[in-house]
Amino acid sequence: MAHFREEGRNCYSKRMSEIHLSKMTGKLERIPAYNTNTTSNEFCIRQKDTDTICGKCYSHRMLSTFRKNCVPAFERNSEAFAKPIRWGDLPVLNHAFLRINGHGELINMTHLVNCHAIALKNPHCNVAIWTKRAELIRKYHKTYKQPSNLILIFSNPRIDKPIAVPRGFDKVFNNVQVDKTPQNCTGKKCIECLACYRKDSGINVIVEAVK
Repeated sequence: MAHFREEGRNCYSKRMSEIHLSKMTGKLERIPAYNTNTTSNEFCIRQKDTDTICGKCYSHRMLSTFRKNCVPAFERNSEAFAKPIRWGDLPVLNHAFLRINGHGELINMTHLVNCHAIALKNPHCNVAIWTKRAELIRKYHKTYKQPSNLILIFSNPRIDKPIAVPRGFDKVFNNVQVDKTPQNCTGKKCIECLACYRKDSGINVIVEAVK
């Protein structure tokens, strides 16, 4: 299994000082996030006109309209995370929890490996990644040993079709229409719940109403 080493032999080029850590609001208040640009992500572009949850993407609508001012910072993040980051340039976080992809999706395998490295460098911080890209997760597990503080969450693209946790993931996040299926993600702030951010929460199948 491949591992990152402190001397940086397996980490590379981009400086984390160029990457924006978002201070989230609303439900995500007090849980910072490394966001990327949904509107330029090739996977997101392919999915946005489908009948999946991607077709109702709040992030894409927001970044295309009233939050266009966020696009430059998120695009810089996309460009940085898509390239290898040296170990010495990875951040030391002063947070107990971190979200990857409050906006955005994994761009490529390098993006995922950079997040893996952030978790390794910050064992005090639970790093949670939401992704629909199961093929990247399968590839990741063939090469890397998942840190105990890295939480992989499959973002189920199908509405009203809740599923169990897929192989290779720690949790699954399902979206349903209101009143059709019981939900356990019902509006409480994430920091008050932490079901998604703790492996020992006892809740691995999360269900939320479509917004």
